[in-house]
Amino acid sequence: MVLSKADKEEIVAMLQAFSERQPTPMRPEDMLLRAAIDYATPRVASGAEAFAHRMGPGRQYVPFPERVVGEVIETALVPSRRKKAMTKFNKAVKEGMKIVRKSSSYGKKGTISNSKKAFSAVTKAVSKARKGAKLPKKGVLRSVQSKAKGILGKIQKKQRRGKKKPKTLGALAGYGRRGGPTRRLF
Repeated sequence: MVLSKADKEEIVAMLQAFSERQPTPMRPEDMLLRAAIDYATPRVASGAEAFAHRMGPGRQYVPFPERVVGEVIETALVPSRRKKAMTKFNKAVKEGMKIVRKSSSYGKKGTISNSKKAFSAVTKAVSKARKGAKLPKKGVLRSVQSKAKGILGKIQKKQRRGKKKPKTLGALAGYGRRGGPTRRLF
């Protein structure tokens, strides 16, 4: 069905008249803000006003309803970031650095003279512990690695999915520098 220009204008006029009669709906944030102000104002208005007057000259005076609005917006509408959980590896490195600090391997007890070198050694030791390597025979890194094994727990080797692909080059396999025949193609 095709509408004429007059029909379209009439429909637009009806919709506009209908929308003018309806009150604008409140957003959920506005409803929350209004409810918080209505709830808090009578309960704490007298104390807040007394405090505001005690502030003295030269200080900025903020009316109580505006302070309530600011607090509500700050607590309810601004999302708080959750602290990221520490991984087992990072926990093991942290404990390893504590062990290194207590020993005299990388400086006096309680201090570390070369922190980059110490951190590198501890990270490598924890990485070895994660892979399941043997402990060193002695030294501070032995205690670091054994502590890391305790924190990391048992390591399960990742299961392979599908068949293992051969590491060959197809028809050219064996024609290189390492091992194999050294026959030239041309």
